[in-house]
Amino acid sequence: MRAFRALVGTAVQEAFMYRGRYAVSVLISLVQMSVLYSIWHAVLRHRQNPAGYTWREMQTYLLMSFLLTLVVSFGTEERVSTSIRDGSVSMELLKPVHYMTLRLSELTAALFVELLSVGLCLLAAATTVVRVVPPEARMRGALVLSLVMAVALKGALAVVTGILCFWTTNALGLLWCRQAVALLLSGAMLPLQMLPHWLRDMAYALPFQGSFHTPVVIYFGRADARQAAALIALQVLWLGVLWGAAGLLVHRGFRRLDTYGG
Repeated sequence: MRAFRALVGTAVQEAFMYRGRYAVSVLISLVQMSVLYSIWHAVLRHRQNPAGYTWREMQTYLLMSFLLTLVVSFGTEERVSTSIRDGSVSMELLKPVHYMTLRLSELTAALFVELLSVGLCLLAAATTVVRVVPPEARMRGALVLSLVMAVALKGALAVVTGILCFWTTNALGLLWCRQAVALLLSGAMLPLQMLPHWLRDMAYALPFQGSFHTPVVIYFGRADARQAAALIALQVLWLGVLWGAAGLLVHRGFRRLDTYGG
């Protein structure tokens, strides 16, 4: 744990060195959410949408989408893919730390930095623009657990996507594709209930919905205690599958690794 804390501390310092880039990513996400806010405001000003959300609930929904989008953002998988493409991953393998432990420390550090901005954005939004609907009181324990698992799932998806760059030279296209698919199939762009039946069933079967849809339905009390437990268990299952897949991909990817120069 002492070594892990040291790695996290180093990664936090590195994250603050690139705070300008992160500020730009926050601004881009804010613009995206502002556009969605305007669209939904026009649609739901005086009625409910087909998914059953009122305008006030949809404001809270969009705020949660914005905040969870900022956590474990695009930079995590970009760092993994960059280390593979420029060959610096070979230097990481020389360190007396397991490769996945190193990735976990980076995720933890990124989460620490991102939570600062998320907290500031939440405070600003809740006191100025958005009339936040409070979560169901009886489900707050399940909500906290589902949020922790949602963040962990996002981290696992980011690591797996980054590791896939062992098999491609077009990393940016792969990362953008993962981000677009995740926004749609997690419910962050629009409620999954509004998708066509075939696409909705696909979304429920994939891990993306656990990174946003699960905490949202628990937040709004649309799942009872038994359903919430089943949804959280599914998050845990997908987290184990993704983390195991990451370990397998790393093992196979290292066998493909060729580096040149010193």
